[in-house]
Amino acid sequence: MENQTRELKIDTRKADAKARTAPVVLSTEYPVKRGNYTEVLDHSPEAVDLSRSPLPVVEGHDTSKLNIGVVDNLRVTGKKLRGVLRLGNSQRAGEVWDDILAGVVRSVSIQYQVNDWVEEGDNVVRVTKFTPLELSLVAVPADPEAGLFRSMTMENETENQRKSRSERRRENTGAAVELERVRELLATGEHYGATDLARDMINNGGTVSDLNKAILARMGKPQPIEAEAPDMHIGLSQREASQYSLVRAINAYIDKDWSQAGFERECSMAVAQKLKRSPQGFFMPVEAMKRDLNIGTATAGGNLVPTDYLAGSFIDILRNKTQVIQLGATTLSDLSGNVAIPRKTSASTAYWVAEGSAPTESQPAFDQVTLAPETVGGFTDYTRKMLLQGSPDIEALVRGDLAATIAVELDRVAIEGSGSGNEPTGILNVTGIGTVAIGTNGGALTWDHIVDLEGEVALDNADEGALGYLTNSTVRKALKKTTKVSGDAGAGFIWEPGNEAGFGRLNGYRAAVSNNVPADLTKGTGTNLSAVIFGNFADLLIGEWSVLDIMVDPYTFSSTGTVRIVALQDVDLAVRHPQSFAAITDAVA
Repeated sequence: MENQTRELKIDTRKADAKARTAPVVLSTEYPVKRGNYTEVLDHSPEAVDLSRSPLPVVEGHDTSKLNIGVVDNLRVTGKKLRGVLRLGNSQRAGEVWDDILAGVVRSVSIQYQVNDWVEEGDNVVRVTKFTPLELSLVAVPADPEAGLFRSMTMENETENQRKSRSERRRENTGAAVELERVRELLATGEHYGATDLARDMINNGGTVSDLNKAILARMGKPQPIEAEAPDMHIGLSQREASQYSLVRAINAYIDKDWSQAGFERECSMAVAQKLKRSPQGFFMPVEAMKRDLNIGTATAGGNLVPTDYLAGSFIDILRNKTQVIQLGATTLSDLSGNVAIPRKTSASTAYWVAEGSAPTESQPAFDQVTLAPETVGGFTDYTRKMLLQGSPDIEALVRGDLAATIAVELDRVAIEGSGSGNEPTGILNVTGIGTVAIGTNGGALTWDHIVDLEGEVALDNADEGALGYLTNSTVRKALKKTTKVSGDAGAGFIWEPGNEAGFGRLNGYRAAVSNNVPADLTKGTGTNLSAVIFGNFADLLIGEWSVLDIMVDPYTFSSTGTVRIVALQDVDLAVRHPQSFAAITDAVA
């Protein structure tokens, strides 16, 4: 909103002719009409920002010329902003002072910046925070109690009379449009908890569309909705993280003797203190999960470690083993507390308008996808003798196995999670994804079905981002034997070799395989049917809260000398836009 002005009268009864000073009331709470609404200035002490004091005194708000005086000693008393008008020693200042004493110049006008306001009743706006900028000597006051005018330029009466009816109608229409703009911006800002952005838009002439863009930009990054949730890092240096041994902690837990694993125990206690809860076994700190392992050479036992484990840290292994992440799922790491991700649920509307008319403001609607920590667990079994080796290679093996186990479960839930209990909802069970049906009882996949999956996503304008296909090995085998055109091997096979390790190509897109994609679905009389998924995997969100809770069970298989290691991690998954995915769930392969 542009700077405002308001006019009041000069009190010459207490003027000091020699010093050229006079007390003045700059503004009051007198209501001033603004086109289709009325404005009231709040004059509580906290409402008036006097940081620009003393204010320059000019003529008719003409700040292009040097000021002829100042107004200082500003204060708010009795619901009025008061000060002392003091004119300078210039010739023009002397002339103006003489006119003031003669009663020719009697009104002053304050220009101010509106910082905040609220609506009160019908068409009444109360300015709750404002900053005075300058004081002007003017001819016609708007506020008879004070002598200041507000910054909707106040034309004099003669000029108003010369205006045509159409001109006055346009001005009134403009005021109504402005009031409606302010109302819509305030309502939108309040709805999305962004009143500060709404105020900025109002002050700077922004539209509801501009505000929605600003809200979306702010919400584009995950925003914690538990502001006091702690950071799970405990401050380990790189060297300290490299000294952490998961196997040493496991052995200490089994033996109930932490004398050789005091550092690991301190780490677990530090994490527990941050979480304000005890572990079921012991906590593995974030820093240790992220640090790379130094794998030994073959002659030193390095052959014990499969090539897949050479990715480095627990986190790296976990992601390399999770197919949905490899296809581009968005991972949100090191989370603390719940997070909310914005989702646009409807778009703005375009309009054709006549010249001189304003388009109807339309507001895209938003809601939020929330992620809250849910616990996923995976376990592996090792012999007690192997765990006692104390080799870095054993450390790598244990970490790699646990990471791979959790990765398999993440894939399963991301694909077909039930959404019941504590299990997130997987892509295939998300309401609103596209579907391509083959037959009443299922049927064999053809090239048309694969292309139709892409078409389903494109139909909702969602065919952009990390696009790819995901299916199981049974479907891959069938598609490698199926030609794009029936009976024409020259047309090529549906499943084609990819140019990236671990990926094939379908319909020009990357295609991945996970046996967590179901192959036991039913439809009609059809059984053992498979699924194929296509979509923008960047709209699959995976939240990671990063702290591992390690449970050690030396009892279940104690007769064979086997120890079960269970890793529990807090994660959550959500599909941001269902329209980003489409699936076939009745493929015979």
